Amino acid sequence: MNKIIEKLSNKNTKSISKAISIVENQEDNYLELLSEIYSYTGKAYRIGITGPPGSGKSSLTDKLIEKIIKNNLSIAIIAIDPSSPFNGGAILGDRIRFVNKFKSNEVFFRSMSTRGFQGGLAMSSNLVADIFDASGYDVIIFETVGVGQVEVDVMEAADTVVVILVPESGDDIQMMKGGLMEIADLYVINKSDRQGSDKLFASLNKALEINDYKNWIPKIVKTVAISGEGVDNLYSHIMEHKDFLNKNMIIKKKLNERYISTVKSFISKKLIDKFWSEKADKVLEKELTVTHQKRLSPYQIANKLLK
Repeated sequence: MNKIIEKLSNKNTKSISKAISIVENQEDNYLELLSEIYSYTGKAYRIGITGPPGSGKSSLTDKLIEKIIKNNLSIAIIAIDPSSPFNGGAILGDRIRFVNKFKSNEVFFRSMSTRGFQGGLAMSSNLVADIFDASGYDVIIFETVGVGQVEVDVMEAADTVVVILVPESGDDIQMMKGGLMEIADLYVINKSDRQGSDKLFASLNKALEINDYKNWIPKIVKTVAISGEGVDNLYSHIMEHKDFLNKNMIIKKKLNERYISTVKSFISKKLIDKFWSEKADKVLEKELTVTHQKRLSPYQIANKLLK
């Protein structure tokens, strides 16, 4: 354990991979590892990239990585992939090009499975981000699966949230109602060379006008990820938002919120694991032997188990 922690600060890829595996698999010493590295965290800038499937998240992330490297910053990417419903593994698909293109200690790519978690981020992704943070990476990018309105958990993981849309995003009113429209610090209209991008831009502007933003007003950026058009502008706005967070001490507030969220999630997990004892399982199984019409309602049985 001590050797792993010692090598993390040197961005030793084997040690980082080992540490991530310990956390993902929740090995016996994973909490000890996380506790030991905690004091070295809190320095990395975390960016969440999300949006509907097919919006070009991977292509745009690819271009952003190039831009970040050119600015002499180290970067770690956590790409959240859908889980296989059969074995829980991730469908790695178009991730191979990342690994082949960026071979450097200053770039670390990790593809993770959602493991059935519906919010777009794997439960352990925040903990993996802490490993990258403690290893000294300047920027951490979360690229999420893009599952629509339930993707709001990216807010807790990231300092800056980038929502990517395309001209074909669908009905304007439905789009504005979506949870994705409530979490963005920056909106990107990707594939903006396609018909309908101007209409989407106008709709987004109208949506922003009716919202009461007290501090930061989300920016809208047009990009064409394949050609790299608009990526420089996007990067500039991301850095502008970072400066805004630091200047207004919001970054500290976000750190505190993540701290509280982590404490609560661990307590919840511990309590649930402790609650579902063999005795509680037997009470529930016994109730299932009673016919549907005669058994206690789910709410009654829940109260009975709690008592």
